[in-house]
Amino acid sequence: MKIGICCGADKAELAKAAGCDYLEMHFTNVTRMDDQAFEQTLAELARVGMPCEAMNCLLPADFALASPELDTAALGDFLTKGFARAKRLGAQVVVFGAGRARRLPEGMSKQSGWEILTPICRLAGDIAAKHGIVIAIEPLRDGECNVVNTLRDGLALMNLAGHPNVRLLADMFHMARNGEDMQDITLAGADLWHCHVASPEGRLYPMPDDGCDDAYAAFFAALRGTGYTGRMTIEADGAPSGDATADLPISVALLHELE
Repeated sequence: MKIGICCGADKAELAKAAGCDYLEMHFTNVTRMDDQAFEQTLAELARVGMPCEAMNCLLPADFALASPELDTAALGDFLTKGFARAKRLGAQVVVFGAGRARRLPEGMSKQSGWEILTPICRLAGDIAAKHGIVIAIEPLRDGECNVVNTLRDGLALMNLAGHPNVRLLADMFHMARNGEDMQDITLAGADLWHCHVASPEGRLYPMPDDGCDDAYAAFFAALRGTGYTGRMTIEADGAPSGDATADLPISVALLHELE
């Protein structure tokens, strides 16, 4: 299994020194860079020798997907530019979390939300497919979004979209905070395309003896049950000790021990 970390090119050297295999960069930030900044990003990754194989944060909050005022032409332009840059970076999967963009307005039913998100997934899937990239739907706990909250929800949306370039992500942090059964991961089978991990307590780098051993064990056991051997990105708010240089190598080593 490949282990990566969510960060920008400015942390590429840290990630490489810690034993990470790749970076997961911010799709929206990269899309909104000016041309000079983007070229500098490409150059820095090449200098360090650290690939960007995944990206997250597909859409910013100003694309309110459930709003009747959504500018679909602008959305398509944004995705077209972003996926072209993602391909140049070498990304193979882009995560569709975007909790603020996909949040439903007060009073809208979840059924209506499914009906809105399904064609959005197909649109994004069509554009991603032109660049050989797969979108992974990320379920987010209820506190971060009010639609597509569980792995079963994500699987349902993926099936509604019915697009070969739209697949599923399993995020250990969100599943644990929801109290989901980690064995639900096995329902995804070969459609599980990407994973995120962080400690359920504090959303920090996973570390030995951080009190989350049972959750890690259940998550990895479910992954083994699917035969998953793809990418797993540490998506965390920081290092438990506050020292990423010290903690990140330990976290990466732990994840390889658990796989």
